[in-house]
Amino acid sequence: MITIGAIPIDWIIAALLSSLGFSIVSITDKVILSGMGLRVRGFLLFIGFQGLTMALVIAVLNPFPDSIDVAVYAKGLAVGLLWGVGAPLVLWTLSREEVSRVAPIFQSYPLLVVLFAVVLLGESLSGLESLAAALAIGGALLAAVKLSAGGRIHLSSSLGYLAIAMIVISLAQILLKTVTDDISFWHATALRTAGSSSVLIPMNLRPVIARDLGRFMRAPKSVLALAIDAGVAAAAMLLITFAISTGPVSLVNAVTSAGPLFVFFGSTVVAWKTKLLLGETLTREVIVQKLIATSMVVSGLTLLAIA
Repeated sequence: MITIGAIPIDWIIAALLSSLGFSIVSITDKVILSGMGLRVRGFLLFIGFQGLTMALVIAVLNPFPDSIDVAVYAKGLAVGLLWGVGAPLVLWTLSREEVSRVAPIFQSYPLLVVLFAVVLLGESLSGLESLAAALAIGGALLAAVKLSAGGRIHLSSSLGYLAIAMIVISLAQILLKTVTDDISFWHATALRTAGSSSVLIPMNLRPVIARDLGRFMRAPKSVLALAIDAGVAAAAMLLITFAISTGPVSLVNAVTSAGPLFVFFGSTVVAWKTKLLLGETLTREVIVQKLIATSMVVSGLTLLAIA
């Protein structure tokens, strides 16, 4: 059990708060990339150093016990390495697509965990699970569809990179559960962030990228946006790691499946009330399409988790 102030947090509340937190991060990421103009690689460099700092703080305040096996360290770092591969693909897609479309597609990745079990482990789907999968897949496809002025259906090629990221991060989440069986969620978080930083920092530590990030951080509002993004992301990562380590993965996924709805309503309000999400389409038809798609994904993932 962890606490926020004097309030105890169990895995259900942790999973819900992490879902809300990651939804806020998705919207903030889009604002930083599109509304405020930070390039993707500069943002990835910031995230890399943020993760490294978090890992070092945890390691200093809560040292790793000597009894941890080398294989556990390897698996924990591997989780981070997978996230380090998936994160650039997600941010690159997010910089080019509407966040309200990216969220329901990307956050349907728990479906891949089930499909991997069917393909790799020979498991079968029940009737309810098949219905859930059909809803989630249908919703993701509906979210990806855009209609051109001539009425033609258009699918952005950048969403292909998002599909690769979903596969990579699905594997990371499966591996994360095996890690949290052996170590605390604090240490699992430290290994995860250290692993992702070991990919993101070398990949993006270039003078031109560092200068771009430095120029961006000269404005107080930019620093505030990065601070909010980093703080909420760190809290959400801790909460989801705690939820996975203490609760059943399937039910954790059911709770966190509400995330796309948080993103839909949050991004719609931000785009409507501010100029920070100018790329969001706010016509009635598109809003209805996104809401139906998001609801299908959330319903499918919830059914899949509890089936």
